[in-house]
This record gives sequence, C-alpha cells and structure tokens, in this order.
Amino acid sequence: MIKKNLMTIAIIEGIERSEGCPLCYLWGKSEKRHMEYLLTDEVTMSPEFREKVKAAKGFCNHHMHLLYNTTHQGNTEDGSGYALYMRDVVERISKDLGSLPDCLGSLEDSANSDILARRRRRRNAFSLLGNTVEHAVQGQQPCPACESLWSLDQINLHTLIQMLDDKEFREEFKSSKGLCLPHFVSAIRMAGRSKLKNPAHVARTLIEVETKRLQLVEHYLSEFARKQSWDFRHEPWGSEANANPMVLNLLVGVKGLYCRSYKAFSPWE
Repeated sequence: MIKKNLMTIAIIEGIERSEGCPLCYLWGKSEKRHMEYLLTDEVTMSPEFREKVKAAKGFCNHHMHLLYNTTHQGNTEDGSGYALYMRDVVERISKDLGSLPDCLGSLEDSANSDILARRRRRRNAFSLLGNTVEHAVQGQQPCPACESLWSLDQINLHTLIQMLDDKEFREEFKSSKGLCLPHFVSAIRMAGRSKLKNPAHVARTLIEVETKRLQLVEHYLSEFARKQSWDFRHEPWGSEANANPMVLNLLVGVKGLYCRSYKAFSPWE
C-alpha cells in the first residue's frame, strides 16, 4: 500500500489529469508556478539569487521568453523584477566584453609579413576573439530556472520509482499513458540507482507500459495518415485525430524539458 504524502499525491494527480506523461504534467505545472515565484520581491531582491542569474548570464532561451511573458500577462504588478535581472546580466556581459580591444590588436596585419603568415595569424586571432566573445556572452552556470525544475523533476522521478516498487501501484500504473521518452530513460536509470525491493519488476513495468504506448501511438499515426486519403475521407475521426500532439509529447516531452545542456549535471546521469 502506497503511503500518501504530498509527493505521492502529486504523482497520482499527474497520472489522472495528464493527457500523456504525468511527469511532464508536473513539470509544466511547476514551471508556471516557478516563473511567477521568480518575479516576487522575495526573489528579485535576493543578492544570492541575483548573483546566480548573473553567473548564468540570464536564463536559457526558453525561460527567458517564458519569464518575459509571465511578466507581461498580468501575473505581476509590473516589469521591475524582470528589468532588475536583465540589468544585472547586461552589466556583467558589458564588463566581460571589455577585454575585446586587447584581442583586436592581434588582427593587425604586418606589412612585412607574407600572405600565409598573415592568414595564419588572422585565423588564430579570430579563434581567440571567438572564444573571448563566447565566454563573455554565455553563462558559466546552468540556467537557474532549469536547475530548479530539474531538481524537482528528480524528486518526482524518485517518488514514482519508489511507488512502482509497490505491487498494487504497478498494476494501477499499467493502465496509465506511460512516460515521455526522456522521462522513460531517466526513470530506467534512476531505478538502477535506487534501493528497491523489486528493481526488475519496476523496470519491467516501465518497459511494458512504454512499449504499449509506443504501439498505440504508432497505430494512431497510421490511422491518421489513412484517413487523410481520399478513399477514407468520410470515416469518422476518433482518438487518432490527436496523433500529432500525442507523438510530440511522447518523443520529446513537455516544451522546455531538459532543454539546457548542463555543465554541472546531465539530466540522464
């Protein structure tokens, strides 16, 4: 019997309410709440968090746009929090770009040098310049929003794996829609690291449910394609009408999932 707590209740909610992967459902729900949280005075005025944003040179593309949209959709009083983050980032990048004039000096051609030597020096100088520009513009730390969501995602994954160690829940999970493939890979890897009573049963259940989902989506895609043809155009549409969003969620998960290439950690390690 699964012991109910906030984490297990969240997993059950994800299974019951999601149209696909329950962990993607929880990721999206947490992401929306986190964007609003990042714009509160408590966070925007925190020197520690502001330093994290500066070290990352802002947020990843996805969360930069999402934070901007959250700012201007009436969920916050004004755009001051977003402006504070961006001012810090622009100041840091401007400061780091200050070393560029030193690199430009080496691009000067010597009148007495031969063509091959000039080309070699120019190529080396532009390589140095490109590295300097990249270091100045790109963050040396992961996107702070991605990092928080990844950490919560690991907790949800761990909770699901522990729940699957229960025979009764495994039977219930078999009637679910399964996981997206990124979460499926993460779940298999986590099952291998977790202290479980029945790790083989957990892995077998995950694979069984995932295989069943893949076969179902493959069938829906085939039906979708068939009913697009002239000969079958009058047939009524069923669940296959949603085949494209189904396969999108199945193959890559919710938008923004594991979207940052982390230096500090990998989502599948």
